[in-house]
Amino acid sequence: MSSEWEEKLGSACSISSDILKQALEELSESCYGDANTSKKVIEELALNCQFSEDELSEFIRSVSRNCPMDAKKLHNEVTRAKGKKALAFDAVNKVMGRPL
Repeated sequence: MSSEWEEKLGSACSISSDILKQALEELSESCYGDANTSKKVIEELALNCQFSEDELSEFIRSVSRNCPMDAKKLHNEVTRAKGKKALAFDAVNKVMGRPL
């Protein structure tokens, strides 16, 4: 059963509620963060960066491979991308302290 958040965001950005649910669960488990911070990251990626389902899944896989990481730092870096997909993808490396 989908939550209201998943339904609302899914309809706003054409991403299935199942993908959003999986992304939320993965981010919440992979990062040192809570569901609210994870939601903010996903919203930023879906709405401002206009990630597709595939791009969102790829981003979440990248986060999972680089666990653990701080969800708040990840959110800050994704927000700094200001809607640019390439910079949003670089957020994982920035949070992990790796050169781009």
